Amino acid sequence: MSIHISVESLQGKQRKDIVKDIQQRAKKEALLGVKEVLEAGLEAEVEDVLGRKKGGTRRISSQPRQIAWICGHCGCQDANQFLRDGHYKRNLETVWGHIEGLRVPMLECQQCFHDVVCSFRLLEKFQRLWIDAGTGGAFQ
Repeated sequence: MSIHISVESLQGKQRKDIVKDIQQRAKKEALLGVKEVLEAGLEAEVEDVLGRKKGGTRRISSQPRQIAWICGHCGCQDANQFLRDGHYKRNLETVWGHIEGLRVPMLECQQCFHDVVCSFRLLEKFQRLWIDAGTGGAFQ
């Protein structure tokens, strides 16, 4: 249901409150969009590095496929030995505002069953402030 309100009839505080409400809703929706794009980008990077889609079959062969990501326990860098291991959630500050519960993919080494250290291009491991490259690297 929508209510027709003429802009001319809104005055003072009432007008400011409506504008503020619209801005807050727009910011919330924009942050949800940024969160979805970041999560999709992280998933795409995992697919690219592993060379297979989510749920895809590992290629187990005598020829290891060395990648930059490394098992934190045994030192393995063979993409064929890494499996997806869910996600962890983290918070992130962006130029658009605070993102809560960003889902970051995790991998597990199948040689020793420990976590793989993933160095994402899109998001650094302990980075809590994410600045879009389009802003020139600084808050405006």
